[in-house]
Amino acid sequence: MAHIYSVEIHDYLSNEIRKAEQELARALTRGEPRTARYYQGRLEELLHFRNYLSERIDLKTQNYY
Repeated sequence: MAHIYSVEIHDYLSNEIRKAEQELARALTRGEPRTARYYQGRLEELLHFRNYLSERIDLKTQNYY
């Protein structure tokens, strides 16, 4: 069983990634390059954190989405 904090952190990251992807798509359709760059950077940060947790901290038997 996964550590409860890891599950909560992954849930938070997944929600934030989803929001950033939606905002990025919205910024691209509106033609707002500065906003799009912000959300691209935000996505990179969030994905980096998720990758770090998956590689170094989380249990190898647990998958997160």
